Amino acid sequence: MDRLSALLSNFQIKTKVFGHGTLCGQHAFDISEKVGHIHIIKKAPLEIILSDRSIGISEPSLVFFSMPTPHTFKSIDEDGVDMVCATVAIGNGLNNPLTLGLPACLVIPLSQMAEFNKLLELLYFEAFDNRCGKAEALNHLMDYLVIRMYRYAIQENLIENSVISGLADPKISKAVQAIHDHPSQNWSLETLANEANMSRSRFAQYFKEKVGVPPMNYLTEWRINLATKYLLDGKPIKTLHKNLGYSSATSLARSFQQRLGLTPKEWLVKQAQLSNYNAN
Repeated sequence: MDRLSALLSNFQIKTKVFGHGTLCGQHAFDISEKVGHIHIIKKAPLEIILSDRSIGISEPSLVFFSMPTPHTFKSIDEDGVDMVCATVAIGNGLNNPLTLGLPACLVIPLSQMAEFNKLLELLYFEAFDNRCGKAEALNHLMDYLVIRMYRYAIQENLIENSVISGLADPKISKAVQAIHDHPSQNWSLETLANEANMSRSRFAQYFKEKVGVPPMNYLTEWRINLATKYLLDGKPIKTLHKNLGYSSATSLARSFQQRLGLTPKEWLVKQAQLSNYNAN
């Protein structure tokens, strides 16, 4: 697979456009659904108020909250701010490689994203027009926009200390991709360093600098994240160990509990409870 496909095929991105139009005054965005947000600011200026700071937006921008983050938008201009807003659910929870390590608020001026112009024009057209199938069209366009945003972040190396920065780095991207593509392989620090054509010590240090965790820790995180996905898909834990590089179902269950603090069965029960709570 290419650098991004393994992430996207295992951790689905699902958006839901809930607002489009002109914001006048101030508005706080609800995070009770435990999802992130993406906002396309078509017209500025705007102030983003977070719990610990404020961010001034002086030009049209893409604003991305990968995690549930309390935030308030305040229009500065009396004419208001034109925008399209959506919730973003990534993968099967908050702790997955597409969210871990990302900044609380990622802001990318649209002027830096000229390749997005046609997509944004289509998004605006759907948002500010009334045609049948509008809601689904907007959601699918926003899904694609988020994928394009991740691709852009990798190409431009916009994000530090995350798997995205590891995939963007020419020195270790092959090693990161090897983990993603072949989780069942009996990886060691030495074999992963060979993928990067680096010494063990230099690879371990450099990987941690770029990704934020040591390589073997990231390997475990990737395998356990895949295990959560497979469990939600209805696959029993006893059938997963070989595909995830563990010698037995017991060793996988032990690693799962060490990583998430729950046994696979307990974790599934908790996910069902959360799903029922959100449904109500």
